[in-house]
Amino acid sequence: MITKEFEEIYREYYSLVYAFLLRLTEGDALVSEELAQETFFQAFLSIHRFRGKCAFFTWLCQIAKNSYFKYVRKHKEYATDFSEIESLLRQAPSAEAIYEAHDTKEALYQAISNLRGKQKDILMLRVYFDCSFREIGLLLNMKENTVKVTYHRAKERLKKQLALSASDHEERTDGRGNLTKIK
Repeated sequence: MITKEFEEIYREYYSLVYAFLLRLTEGDALVSEELAQETFFQAFLSIHRFRGKCAFFTWLCQIAKNSYFKYVRKHKEYATDFSEIESLLRQAPSAEAIYEAHDTKEALYQAISNLRGKQKDILMLRVYFDCSFREIGLLLNMKENTVKVTYHRAKERLKKQLALSASDHEERTDGRGNLTKIK
């Protein structure tokens, strides 16, 4: 009986979860499909833990997001933005430029992972899934203005974390980008 009900859930939400993952994976259809399958598998195993405190789609997006981050941790090479690196290579950059592009993406990923629950969820839904503040409010059962304020606070927190990361990087390099000794 539960299998038939879950099939209905799958049919109703698969395309939405897949689209969400497609944004997270920057258009990688194969990885998005794999992660969508993993998301629904985990949801099936954990359906008894869903308490209805948030919208069902929000719960699925949380599982999808966790599946994505687990995938990125497991496949470190996937965390690199190859399209960005290919663009840099066409412009004949130095090795330092490639390192900095990767370093920037890693810093952004780390900063996002350091955000608190609602800030992280709102930022990801806004940036990766292109949800409006109104849609995010409906998904997370929050007022639209609260979503806006939380989003802007998350952006400010990201800016501060990235600035700290950049200053830390500058301390590890001289003015020309060469590594220096760290005491």
